[in-house]
Amino acid sequence: MIEIFCDFDGTLTDKDTLVVLLDRYASANWYAIEEKALSGDVDERESLREELALITAPDDDLMETLEQEIHPADGLDQLIALIREKEWPMQVLSGGLIRFSGELWRNWGYGEFPFFANDHRRDSQERIQVIPSPTPRLRERCNHCKRWHLEAARRRGSQVVYIGDGLTDFCPAEAADRRYAKGNLLKYLQEQELEAIPYENLQQVATHLRRNPP
Repeated sequence: MIEIFCDFDGTLTDKDTLVVLLDRYASANWYAIEEKALSGDVDERESLREELALITAPDDDLMETLEQEIHPADGLDQLIALIREKEWPMQVLSGGLIRFSGELWRNWGYGEFPFFANDHRRDSQERIQVIPSPTPRLRERCNHCKRWHLEAARRRGSQVVYIGDGLTDFCPAEAADRRYAKGNLLKYLQEQELEAIPYENLQQVATHLRRNPP
């Protein structure tokens, strides 16, 4: 059996939801935190918590901004059509917040595909506090251990396909049988000498999967 796993932000969307919210509602300090995460000076668990703690705007305002600014990535309809046609199980694995990203996903009409992400609450000063995904952790590096989902699929005997673009995709992509990558993920996989199929849009992924199923 083939199972598909996709990152959300920047992979299934035209923009990263967290970047949009941080640019709009946080101080410029978040850029320095992100640079430390990309360089490996801090792990994703710490960087995400520090970044989102800079946001105090109400959830309704945040969701309204995302609904206005975040749209499906180019080629998403074609990819979903192929997955439905082939009846391949697919899971969306997000390093963001489920009450924002998950709602966008459902509103776009794709709620049949499971969506896993972190949650959040507010502290006494209305700052966002990350509630890590309840997914078991294989390594103590991320708030949401995406790799656990892929390892579970491999234990089921599935051929695992991963599609991603960023920092939280580094670890899970290592566990995939086939990797479609762009951005920081592609650079990382090339540095690690791991095979990856570059893509610019999801139409290319759909076309390649149709012609070359795992």
